[in-house]
Amino acid sequence: MKKGLLKGIVLVAIGAFVIYWAIDHSPNAPIGEKVNDLLDENSYRMSEAWYYTSLIAGSIIALLGLRNLLSK
Repeated sequence: MKKGLLKGIVLVAIGAFVIYWAIDHSPNAPIGEKVNDLLDENSYRMSEAWYYTSLIAGSIIALLGLRNLLSK
Protein backbone atom coordinates (compact mmCIF):
# COMPACT_ATOMS: atom_id res chain seq x y z
CA MET A 1 0.00 0.00 0.00
CA LYS A 2 1.35 3.41 -0.91
CA LYS A 3 2.25 5.87 1.83
CA GLY A 4 -0.08 8.58 0.45
CA LEU A 5 -3.00 6.16 0.25
CA LEU A 6 -2.58 5.07 3.86
CA LYS A 7 -2.20 8.68 5.01
CA GLY A 8 -5.40 9.60 3.12
CA ILE A 9 -7.37 6.79 4.73
CA VAL A 10 -6.16 7.78 8.20
CA LEU A 11 -6.98 11.47 7.64
CA VAL A 12 -10.48 10.67 6.38
CA ALA A 13 -11.07 8.44 9.41
CA ILE A 14 -9.85 11.09 11.85
CA GLY A 15 -11.88 13.83 10.15
CA ALA A 16 -15.03 11.69 10.17
CA PHE A 17 -14.54 10.90 13.86
CA VAL A 18 -14.10 14.58 14.77
CA ILE A 19 -17.28 15.47 12.85
CA TYR A 20 -19.19 12.61 14.50
CA TRP A 21 -17.93 13.64 17.94
CA ALA A 22 -19.03 17.26 17.39
CA ILE A 23 -22.48 16.25 16.19
CA ASP A 24 -22.91 13.78 19.06
CA HIS A 25 -22.03 16.47 21.63
CA SER A 26 -23.83 19.34 19.92
CA PRO A 27 -25.06 22.27 22.01
CA ASN A 28 -28.17 22.24 19.78
CA ALA A 29 -29.39 18.88 21.10
CA PRO A 30 -33.11 18.24 21.55
CA ILE A 31 -34.56 19.00 24.98
CA GLY A 32 -34.90 15.30 25.81
CA GLU A 33 -31.18 14.71 25.42
CA LYS A 34 -30.37 17.79 27.49
CA VAL A 35 -32.57 16.52 30.33
CA ASN A 36 -30.87 13.11 30.16
CA ASP A 37 -27.50 14.87 30.33
CA LEU A 38 -28.52 16.54 33.58
CA LEU A 39 -29.19 13.13 35.11
CA ASP A 40 -26.02 11.50 33.77
CA GLU A 41 -22.93 12.74 35.59
CA ASN A 42 -20.51 11.66 32.82
CA SER A 43 -22.16 13.48 29.91
CA TYR A 44 -21.50 16.94 28.55
CA ARG A 45 -22.28 19.29 25.68
CA MET A 46 -19.76 21.35 23.74
CA SER A 47 -19.93 25.12 23.72
CA GLU A 48 -21.02 26.61 20.41
CA ALA A 49 -17.52 27.90 19.66
CA TRP A 50 -15.91 24.46 20.12
CA TYR A 51 -18.77 22.80 18.24
CA TYR A 52 -18.24 24.88 15.11
CA THR A 53 -14.45 24.72 15.47
CA SER A 54 -14.62 20.92 15.61
CA LEU A 55 -16.91 20.75 12.59
CA ILE A 56 -14.61 22.97 10.54
CA ALA A 57 -11.43 21.19 11.66
CA GLY A 58 -12.95 17.76 10.98
CA SER A 59 -14.09 18.86 7.54
CA ILE A 60 -10.66 20.21 6.64
CA ILE A 61 -8.93 17.04 7.86
CA ALA A 62 -11.34 14.82 5.92
CA LEU A 63 -10.96 16.91 2.76
CA LEU A 64 -7.16 16.69 3.00
CA GLY A 65 -7.52 12.93 3.31
CA LEU A 66 -9.78 12.79 0.26
CA ARG A 67 -7.27 14.85 -1.68
CA ASN A 68 -4.56 12.33 -0.78
CA LEU A 69 -6.82 9.43 -1.80
CA LEU A 70 -7.81 10.92 -5.14
CA SER A 71 -4.38 12.22 -6.15
CA LYS A 72 -2.68 8.81 -5.93
